[in-house]
Amino acid sequence: MLRKAIYIFTLCLSLVFTVSETEGQNMGDFRELIPLPTKDTLVLNRYQGDWWFGINGGVNTSFYFSKLKMPLTYSVFDTLIPTPDSLINFPSGFGMGYYIGLYGEWMPRDSKWGVSLSLFLQDFRSGRAQTAPSADTMKEAYEAITDFNYISISPSARYNLALSGLYLTGGLDFDITMSAKLTNRFQFVNSGDINQDKANVMSPTKFRFGLHAGIGYEFLIADINHKFRVLFNPYITVNGGTSLISDYGSSRNTLFARIGVALKVGPDEVRKDTLQYNPNFHPPPESYASARHDKGPDFPGFVEPLLALEAKPVERPKISEEVAEASTIDTKVVVPENNPPARRISVRSGARKTYYFPSSASTTLSNEIKDYLDAVSQFLKDNPGSTVRIVGHSDDQGTFSQNQKRSEERARQVVQYLVSKGISSGRLFPRGDGSRVPIGDNRTEEGRRKNRRVEIVIVQ
Repeated sequence: MLRKAIYIFTLCLSLVFTVSETEGQNMGDFRELIPLPTKDTLVLNRYQGDWWFGINGGVNTSFYFSKLKMPLTYSVFDTLIPTPDSLINFPSGFGMGYYIGLYGEWMPRDSKWGVSLSLFLQDFRSGRAQTAPSADTMKEAYEAITDFNYISISPSARYNLALSGLYLTGGLDFDITMSAKLTNRFQFVNSGDINQDKANVMSPTKFRFGLHAGIGYEFLIADINHKFRVLFNPYITVNGGTSLISDYGSSRNTLFARIGVALKVGPDEVRKDTLQYNPNFHPPPESYASARHDKGPDFPGFVEPLLALEAKPVERPKISEEVAEASTIDTKVVVPENNPPARRISVRSGARKTYYFPSSASTTLSNEIKDYLDAVSQFLKDNPGSTVRIVGHSDDQGTFSQNQKRSEERARQVVQYLVSKGISSGRLFPRGDGSRVPIGDNRTEEGRRKNRRVEIVIVQ
């Protein structure tokens, strides 16, 4: 049964390894624009670094197998065990334990391969195995209790899978035995359960060599001081190696699983650039279109008739640049044939335009956003020194990783549209803030609608 389980686990890992294609993990890039006293703009491009350091820990679940022969400590009234000096062969058993240690990793951002090193300063593994009780009323039996405490060194390699954050790992284990306690427990029933313990004189092996393989998933949980990022990494590995005990002809071994988490911190790679101030920039005249819609009679079951429509350019007042999402109500508009002046969209350096998305999962640009981006692309062509900062946001409806990806995708959609209009990507600075910067209450639909947004700012 154990052999079949190992075979199935190995087959599943090989299938995942075969179909996965990736060029490395990327937990998000950040771009920040900082105005300088000279009126220039400092651009900080932050990329995920290659080095990570942290702690890891969890539990060990062990299956003990193969021979374990221990000297008896008390005689048992059984013809199969004639004297106290006889050896008894204990059956297989199970155990638990725990571990905690330090962690280091080198994971190039553009590679699908990486290496890591774990140093487990406390690696405790306990096991129990019990003989079958005697057939008489005293139910005499022996139990072997083995407690091992190791310092373990585990170098590993990792391979990133197609799903961002998911990876396979495998490597070596070097276990140095720091302490061990082997106990014979004689158990019987005499008006109650009675246990008699005696420490055993057997010695465990001082050094063990082993192998491990497993799978893990990591995701971003924090950005520290705009310089470091923190990843949370749950994982599971299956470990095996050389025997634990060899005295008295024993060959006791174990196959165990580590179930744990790693918390790791890595410094970002920062690249700086400066956008020069253009003193010859002159913003275009600002105006917008106003409309008057006179409603007619309103009867259930009838389409409301449009009685009048008036449009004209007027001077734009100084109002907030916040723009609501496009209305979902379709209204039939009849435009007079006298060709009124075309609607002009204001584009102004330093102003922030905010557009909202109708659902948590939506990332597609609406026609309203595209109309504004058309005006932005023309503005950028007229002003070669201008750049655009694009920040995507999300509500909290999903995991941290999902919300981060949605915010990045909203910013990326804006970049793609402007690039399709002939704007160089070097003038566009997108980033995704996930759900970390809410402006509305995520407990209400209205608040969540405000949070799923993209903000567009032109920087001169």
